Amino acid sequence: MPSSERIKDKQQEKLLLIATVEELFAREIALREQSDTGPLLVFPSQMTREWPLAPDPEGKAVILGFEGAIVGIYTTLTVRLSRSAFFKCKEMWKNAAIFEAQVGGECGIWLRHIGNVDEGKAELTLFFKPEASEHTRLQFEEYVHTHLKRRALPETIQRRRIVVCTECGASVNESHVILRKKRGFDWINCSVCDARISLLDGDSSLSSPRAEIPQIIKMDIAADKGREIETATSIIKGKEATNDFDVFLSHNSKDKPFVERIAELLRQHGLNPWLDKVEIPPGMSFQKYIINGIKQSKSAAVFISTNGLGDWQEQELLILNNRRVKKNLPIIPVLLPGLNVIPDEPDVLLFFSELNWINFKENVDELEPLEKLIQGIKGLYKD
Repeated sequence: MPSSERIKDKQQEKLLLIATVEELFAREIALREQSDTGPLLVFPSQMTREWPLAPDPEGKAVILGFEGAIVGIYTTLTVRLSRSAFFKCKEMWKNAAIFEAQVGGECGIWLRHIGNVDEGKAELTLFFKPEASEHTRLQFEEYVHTHLKRRALPETIQRRRIVVCTECGASVNESHVILRKKRGFDWINCSVCDARISLLDGDSSLSSPRAEIPQIIKMDIAADKGREIETATSIIKGKEATNDFDVFLSHNSKDKPFVERIAELLRQHGLNPWLDKVEIPPGMSFQKYIINGIKQSKSAAVFISTNGLGDWQEQELLILNNRRVKKNLPIIPVLLPGLNVIPDEPDVLLFFSELNWINFKENVDELEPLEKLIQGIKGLYKD
């Protein structure tokens, strides 16, 4: 881009780029991939490398026809499959992608536009490597089909199964399949090797078809979580660039492993915590950075445990209480496992005994107190 077209304020340009990347992740338009030179943004819809196996990929099994916003449907499908935890994107080409299943085997999609690109009609061909199990194939197919039902025009979706012999790989004539089904048969013999081939549809070829539903739900949850983490990462980068902290984490150094885990979980939700280990450079004065950290934070979480208060923590609490009174700074007492009430000593804790506190009773991964802490930082939690 010519320098004359760029934003003159470099900091403003940086923030705009961060916000743009955040939006790309939130809308599931791009993926973040690691390379030797660092993280890269990958846009499935903008791949230009031609796929050598088109239009007749080996192992093709199902063709799904549909109408709608073709590019958006294909892009979000590729991104969500990549974030699903069950499948990982191995390679991408123009309108094609191969995914490696968590349990082994490879599955792929190939997009073919029908007619003019602007007409909004297309077909997705699903293909599989021989190593992919029947269960993996059905799970992949069902997820793609579910995605189309959500994103495409539902009444336009058509599924056409390509029957292939699992022994020799020969395709079965489609008209023969139709005639066999009309006669009530759910199998046909291969014309090449005479092996018996099942004609059951993917929805009925498992002994327990409903068993697939929880897997699709899990894939969706993982894809949503991946989107949230990627979006949160971009949000955090923007906040770090402007020294914008959502919460100051006051704690005893003996509780640091617990507090560091809390800080990590907060970042996954797009909240930027001020933590001394991260924000204070080696060899620098603690006092100066702590005071600045408190001033730059929109709230504070005070961690209290059976270890008592740390050497600096008592001083932090005096400053925090002062800002609570004069600046209306929200303060959230957080009781760690082993405590059920705020202790009376040292005396500085008496200032916080009237506040609603959050109690982690067993470990850091308890969902309810973590959610309350997040809501408290956002100013949403009401006991």
